[in-house]
Amino acid sequence: MIRRTFLKGAAAVSFSLMVSPALTAFAKDSVRVYVGGPIFTMNKNNDIAEAIAVKGETILAVGKKADVMAAAGSGATVVDLKGKALIPGMIDGHSHFPSGAFNELTMVNLNVPPLGRAESIADMQSLLKERAAQTKKGEWIVGYNYNDLAIKEQRHPTRADLDAVSTEHPIFVKHVSGHLGVANSKALELAGITEETPNPEGGKFRRGPDGKLDGVLEGPAAQAPVSAIRPKPTAAQYEEAVRRDNMIYAAAGITTANNGGSPTVDDFFLKASENGDLGIRVVIWPNGRNAKLIESYGEKRQGAQLDKAGKVFLGPAKLFADGSPQGYTAWFSKPYFKQLPGKPADFRGFPVFNSQEELFALVQKLHDAGWQITTHTNGDQAIQDMIDAYSAALEKNPRKDHRHILNHCQFCRPDQVVAIAEKGFVPSYFVTHTWFWGDIHRDMVAGPERAAHISPLKAALDHKITFALHNDTPVTPISPLMDVFSAVNRLTSSGKVLGPDQRIDVMEALRGVTINGAYMQRLEDKIGSLEKGKLADMVILDKDPTKVDPVKLKDIMVEETIVGGNTVYKRA
Repeated sequence: MIRRTFLKGAAAVSFSLMVSPALTAFAKDSVRVYVGGPIFTMNKNNDIAEAIAVKGETILAVGKKADVMAAAGSGATVVDLKGKALIPGMIDGHSHFPSGAFNELTMVNLNVPPLGRAESIADMQSLLKERAAQTKKGEWIVGYNYNDLAIKEQRHPTRADLDAVSTEHPIFVKHVSGHLGVANSKALELAGITEETPNPEGGKFRRGPDGKLDGVLEGPAAQAPVSAIRPKPTAAQYEEAVRRDNMIYAAAGITTANNGGSPTVDDFFLKASENGDLGIRVVIWPNGRNAKLIESYGEKRQGAQLDKAGKVFLGPAKLFADGSPQGYTAWFSKPYFKQLPGKPADFRGFPVFNSQEELFALVQKLHDAGWQITTHTNGDQAIQDMIDAYSAALEKNPRKDHRHILNHCQFCRPDQVVAIAEKGFVPSYFVTHTWFWGDIHRDMVAGPERAAHISPLKAALDHKITFALHNDTPVTPISPLMDVFSAVNRLTSSGKVLGPDQRIDVMEALRGVTINGAYMQRLEDKIGSLEKGKLADMVILDKDPTKVDPVKLKDIMVEETIVGGNTVYKRA
C-alpha cells in the first residue's frame, strides 16, 4: 500500500520538463497595465487590486483601475487578464537549483514511476547496465533518486546488487532524500573505504548482518569520500544545467530560485546572468562549514546583490543538523516508530555534529561574523539542537533582526513552536512531505501522533511566526502550487488527512511561497509582493486560487512568468 500510494502521489505533480523559454524584453520606459482579473498583492493586508502598472522592470502603480490607469498615462499598453489571476512571482523557499537538471544531464534516473522506471532493484540494475554498456571501463556510473520505501523490495540496494551490474566501473547511486547513497566495491575501493575505516563524524558506513560493509553510506559525511573522487561537472554541463533548470523553474512560476548549500557556483550563475541565460533570480546559500568559501565573500552578507543585472543574490550560511526521516537518518528525541531491519529498538537517528560544543562554536562564529544561518533540521532533536545553538549565540551576542532559519523544520513539537516564536527564528517548511511521505511517516517513521504535527503551519500562524514553504528539489519536483495544496489540505497520497488542525487557508499558504520567502532571504524590499517601487516579478495563473476546490489547487496552471517586467515563460 505504501508503495502504491507513493506512486499515485508522484503522478499528481509530475509534468513535462520539455518547456521552452519565451523571453520577451520590453523597452526600459514602456508601461503596461494588467486588468481584468484578481491581482493578489500579498501586501501586509493581502489586498486584491483591480489593476497593476509596470514601467520597465518595476511596479509603477497598483490598486483601483482608475487610479492605476491615470498613473500609467495614455500611452500605456493594456493587458486583459480575461479573468485569470495575477500573483507575485513565487519564491523558492529552498531547493538545490540547478541540481535537478544536472542530474538529468549526467546521471541515471532511478525514480519510481511516473518520474522514472525503477520499481524494483532489478529495474535499477537494468537501468545501470544500460549506462554501463555505453561507458568505458573504469569510468563512473552514477544514479539518482532511488527510493527504498517505494520499490518492490522496500530496502536499499547493496554493494552486492551494484557489483552485479559491474565490477569494472565504480558505481554510486543516490537516495531520493540526498542523505544516503550506495557504492559498489570498486567505488568503495577507490574512495579508500575499507572494513577498518571508522565511521566519520555525522555519518555511518552501514554493515550487513555479517558485520561487513554493505555499501550503504548514511549521511553526507559518509558519502564524502566517494563524492570527493567522483568526476566534477564540466563548465559546459553546469552551464547547460543552469539553462535547463531556469526554464523548468520559470514554468512552475518560480521567479527566484534557491541554490541551497551546494558548493560554490557563483561563477556559473554570474556568467549565466551576464549572457542572458538566467531569466529568473537565484539566491545562493553557501556551505557554512566551508571556512574558505565563507571568507571569500568578505564583507558581503545575506541579501547582497552579486551581479550587475540583479539576478544573483547572497543568502544565509547553510548548515546541516541531521538527515532524512524517510531515510532513517533524521535525529529524533525518541526512537523511530517502526525500526528497519538491522536497527536497534532504541534507534533515533543521529546528528551531523559529534558534539554540541563543536556545533555551538561554529554557530557562534558565523553569528558573530554577521551571517544569517540556515540549518537543515528534520527530527525534533535536530530542531532542538539548533534552537539551543541559535539561542546561545544570541545570548552572547544579541542581534535584533537575525532571522536565523530552521530549514525543513518538519517534526517540530508544540513547545518548539513556542520557542521559535519567542526567539524570532524563521522556519522554512517542507510541507509536501504530508503528500509524498505522509502515510510512511504515520505508519513507519514517526507514528500517528508525531506525524500529525509534521510542518505545524497553523500552530506557527497562531504564534505569529513568519514561515516559508519549499519543495527541496530535486528531492521532489519544483512546484510551489503543490506547497499551497499541501498546506491547505494536508492530504497524504492515499487520501488521508494528516493533522487536520494544522491546515491553513489559501492566502496564508500563498504568502508562504511569495512574500514570506522574500522576507526569509532578506529580499522583501525588492520582491515577494506587488507594491509600488518593487521589481515586477509576477505570475499569471489560469484560475483564481481562492475560488477553486482546495483539492484542485495543485492542478492550477502557470500561464505566464514575468521577471523584472519581462516574460521568461509563457504556456503554449
